[in-house]
Amino acid sequence: MRETVRAASLLFPTSIVSGRDVPKAMNFVQLQNLHYAGSHELDIKIVGQDVHYQPLPHLEPVVTKATKCLEKAQQGVDGASVENNKFCVSVHFRNVDEKDWQLVEDTVNRVLDGFPDLKLACGKMVWELRSKVDFTKGDAVDHLFHYLLQHLQTDSSQVLAIHIGDDKTDEDAFKVLREKGYGFGILVTTQPRPTRASYSLQDPSEVMEFLHKLVEEDGIVEEH
Repeated sequence: MRETVRAASLLFPTSIVSGRDVPKAMNFVQLQNLHYAGSHELDIKIVGQDVHYQPLPHLEPVVTKATKCLEKAQQGVDGASVENNKFCVSVHFRNVDEKDWQLVEDTVNRVLDGFPDLKLACGKMVWELRSKVDFTKGDAVDHLFHYLLQHLQTDSSQVLAIHIGDDKTDEDAFKVLREKGYGFGILVTTQPRPTRASYSLQDPSEVMEFLHKLVEEDGIVEEH
């Protein structure tokens, strides 16, 4: 998959949009020629630029403090893990026994009471404390798209944006692409569900096959 994404990035401006912070995302993907939007899009790193776009820098110390409180609160829950993503903090419960899921949620809510600048959000087997100021994957895609237009010195009619994702948070990106006419979304799922995406793929292997075809056709995609 890494080689496939690398090949795609040589032909098309390519971005990773993640809930994890930019350094973690870059370390995981291990590709430099990509744009990265991390920390639920509150930290955007553009290729060739040293300065990050961070609309809410004051949140970092708040999240650091909340992380310490959550780590202490989750000590008695087997399998729970707390992850500081710089501008949001995640509590993963994928490895927690199902009978303790409610306990995880209750402890997260107790910590949340002490942080009026944060709100609770639920992702894929994860509870997160994020900024009350809405800044979503849709905002990140919008920002990256306009940067792309400036970089290419062209208008939106000459560019097609594609966003591929499998999480609830990706719906904001699908919505932006659809409503603003930038391109389309592709939902990765094995089970049909309501979505703003225009197309779907079943799993990461199909995503890789799709990207392979983009590369092989030099960017020409035929609809079947």
